[in-house]
Amino acid sequence: MSGLMDKAKEAMGGNKQGGASTGGQPSGTEKGADSALNKGIDQATDRAGMGDKYDAKIDKFADGQANKQIPGGQN
Repeated sequence: MSGLMDKAKEAMGGNKQGGASTGGQPSGTEKGADSALNKGIDQATDRAGMGDKYDAKIDKFADGQANKQIPGGQN
């Protein structure tokens, strides 16, 4: 899982659209991190033979964990 977090952190550093957003909307940083993380999760669950059955639940949990690492990120 740390490899996925590394990808998310790379995505956060690579996206300079701004930090925390207002109005409850995810920032560009959060969207980029979530996208990179979710792609990695989807690939890992496919390789494990899990298919898409649990992807949404795992993605939601992982997004929350990653967003805690983003200053001002939505939890």
